[in-house]
Amino acid sequence: MPPERDWRAPPDEAGSDALAYSDIALGYLSRNPAYRADYSRALRRVKRGTITADDATTRLVRRWGISFHAEPATAFDPKLAVARPDLSPTNIVLAPAPTDFGATQIIDEKQLGAIRARMRIGKYLHVILADSDGDEHIWIAGALDGPLAMMLPIDADPFARLAAAERLCRRLNGVTAGPPTLRPPPFRRLHLLTLLQVLDGLQAGATQRELATSLIHQKVRRYSAADWVESRERKRVRRWIAEAVDLRDGGYVRLLRGG
Repeated sequence: MPPERDWRAPPDEAGSDALAYSDIALGYLSRNPAYRADYSRALRRVKRGTITADDATTRLVRRWGISFHAEPATAFDPKLAVARPDLSPTNIVLAPAPTDFGATQIIDEKQLGAIRARMRIGKYLHVILADSDGDEHIWIAGALDGPLAMMLPIDADPFARLAAAERLCRRLNGVTAGPPTLRPPPFRRLHLLTLLQVLDGLQAGATQRELATSLIHQKVRRYSAADWVESRERKRVRRWIAEAVDLRDGGYVRLLRGG
């Protein structure tokens, strides 16, 4: 959810050293009024006992592509967010290995290390593996009592999926998994976080000129009305607003792929 504080301060998302594109995507979705209403309805249904938290989360993830887990006790916890594996190539899908593959190794759950959460998302067991460099998300079709294979679809994100698979292989072999793929470079990260501030400022009622003064340069405060209308800062902040609203209202899905 948008932070309950001055929009001029860095957004909450800026506090994580392991910030990935998926984390930033969640930040944009959390500022989408329609999603917030949908998520709040899901929480109320879970509280009434008319649906389980996992089933509510499944519906949210199918509709929005990514969502916080709909457990009232941990509402809006970014560490419990779930993204659809077809949209987020950093997610790994495990399924029973074909019998003629010759696979014999069975995964011991202890090999997975610290498990942050388990959720039943549709037909999958979704497991979040805790890692200080960036959590890993595993979707398991079936059970862990037989040999499993990684599902790596041939699509537009083969290298991101291979990198995520390598992290899991390293973990299973007792080696440090290392940082995840699809982390924004510093300039991109700063820009995306600035756009979150733009959304928070708009929500708080800030004018375009106030946004430019706070987020671009204090000199904008001294501009005359005519200077402001013709200024580069006004044009820039208008571009930022358009980009921020686009990301909030659906463009966040592109971020799941590192776009």
